[in-house]
Amino acid sequence: MTAQGQKKTEVFSVAPQLQDCKTQFDVLRLLREICTAFGYQFFFVVKGPTTEAKSFSQAIVITSAPSELVQAHEAREPVSSNPLADILRQTSAPFEFRLDDPASTAPADFRSFAEGISSAYNLDCAFIVPVYHPDHGPAAVLFVGKRAPMSIAETAELALYGHLVHEKLHHVSAKPAKPDSPLTERERECLIWTSVGKTSVEIAQILGLSEHTVNHYLNNAARKFDAVNRTQAVAHGLRFGFID
Repeated sequence: MTAQGQKKTEVFSVAPQLQDCKTQFDVLRLLREICTAFGYQFFFVVKGPTTEAKSFSQAIVITSAPSELVQAHEAREPVSSNPLADILRQTSAPFEFRLDDPASTAPADFRSFAEGISSAYNLDCAFIVPVYHPDHGPAAVLFVGKRAPMSIAETAELALYGHLVHEKLHHVSAKPAKPDSPLTERERECLIWTSVGKTSVEIAQILGLSEHTVNHYLNNAARKFDAVNRTQAVAHGLRFGFID
């Protein structure tokens, strides 16, 4: 077994951690561990092309990448687009794309995305896991970083984790707010992400909303709790169990 394979075995076992995931933040934390164990730097969970989510930022469900990465990509593109759209139309099989391999092919939009972030973030490869859910259609779990080519065993393992984590993410995201909570589901989600240190801009990217809309939800939550600011609203929500 390689040193990297030993690291994966020692660091975590995915099955029990998946079972323990109760919120989007739990899933994000698990994906970060998977990302690190396989030698990648960032991950994205991205919806397929829809009329509501035409740009990359609108299609992102959750990511560990900094908001500047996505903003830089969309600033370079003359027309906002989801770089995974063509991939999801063409294949359902996981595959690796490498900038250091002339034989590695990918649709033009995705190659442009990969080339754009390679120099700024010292990345040279991506692993794409196309996934599907009956309620939302095609999507993808994308890992980007700088590492050696994937082995067949790693490809199979990471593809399986991508499918399992995407299913868990859908499950926890579909959970309704507590019946006795004064918060709407969106207000609750915004408070949860605020509680782990996300800014309004980052929350907007994660939830596919505008920054103005996120601030609106946070202000509503603060008003409902008679809080003077969002920090106090988070404290109130945690104290009374309205947010996890």
